[in-house]
Amino acid sequence: MTERDDDREFRDLLAAVERLPKSVQPSRDLWPEIDARIRASAWRRWTVVALAGAAALALVIARWGGVAAPRGAWEVARIAGAPRVAETPLGGSGLLRVGEWVETDDSSRALIFVGDIGQVDVKPGTRVRLVEARATDHRLALARGAIFAKVDAPPRLFFVEMPAGVAVDLGCAYALEVDSSGNGLIHVTAGYVELQWSGRRSIVPLGFAARTRPGVGPGIPFAADAPEGLRLALEAYDFGNGGAAAVRRALGAARSEDAVSLWHLLSRVEPVLRGAVYQRLAVLVPPPVGVTHDGVLRLEQRQLDAYWNAIRRIAWRRIILRDIRDIDPRTGLAR
Repeated sequence: MTERDDDREFRDLLAAVERLPKSVQPSRDLWPEIDARIRASAWRRWTVVALAGAAALALVIARWGGVAAPRGAWEVARIAGAPRVAETPLGGSGLLRVGEWVETDDSSRALIFVGDIGQVDVKPGTRVRLVEARATDHRLALARGAIFAKVDAPPRLFFVEMPAGVAVDLGCAYALEVDSSGNGLIHVTAGYVELQWSGRRSIVPLGFAARTRPGVGPGIPFAADAPEGLRLALEAYDFGNGGAAAVRRALGAARSEDAVSLWHLLSRVEPVLRGAVYQRLAVLVPPPVGVTHDGVLRLEQRQLDAYWNAIRRIAWRRIILRDIRDIDPRTGLAR
């Protein structure tokens, strides 16, 4: 199943929900409180919409009020404070050329338009450089600070380099931070991101996070609501030479919702530990038809991919439909 299949399934489910009967009414004595909450919620919602609309309109005017960006440059707009482009203060909007830096202090923000495929919100205290601005390679380098990127494009067109790897967009939105030591942390809020470094990779889905470290690369992704014991065990294994003891702690702390983490662990542990990881994963999320114990232990790519597709689909349904249906984290089916 592709990301477009996921989107189609989500739309179908929403349509089904809309067809559900709406005749169940609360008792009459509850209506005053409900009505008050509805009015308050509506006021807050429209206030937020109005403010967001005004900000968006200002940025659109700033973007289209000038000359279109030439080849090898992206447009950039000031959101707050006094961001700098190539060491020059940015007024309303301007151009960011290949090789130039956008820098924000502790009270500044800027918005970079990623060609025609997305935007990057540059948070305070950030330094980011435009590396490539081509149709097939939209690339930034984040030296320090934080950004929020949202891209609507085919996979592998947008990249963010870091001291500890590269974030490869697979059609997504995500927050990315890099500290003064070059350590990175990514939180994915839509779609998927692939983190790469020297042949090592992690696929981070919606609702998951992952760390990176210079000289090591990406760690194993973990759910935003993962148990602390699991997060600490994975960090010890990835970056602290935790070894077999850390693996055993991770297996003991993992839930069905953490199958993404255990799937990544399969290919990273020593062969002597792989059987234990598979057995725990198979209990938490049963393997699909055609995926076997021996095939996974041999790291046969076709079987790993089949297991991954089942796991990521369950994770996607659990997060996307959490306010609509109760999804079984073992199967992805409604309970």
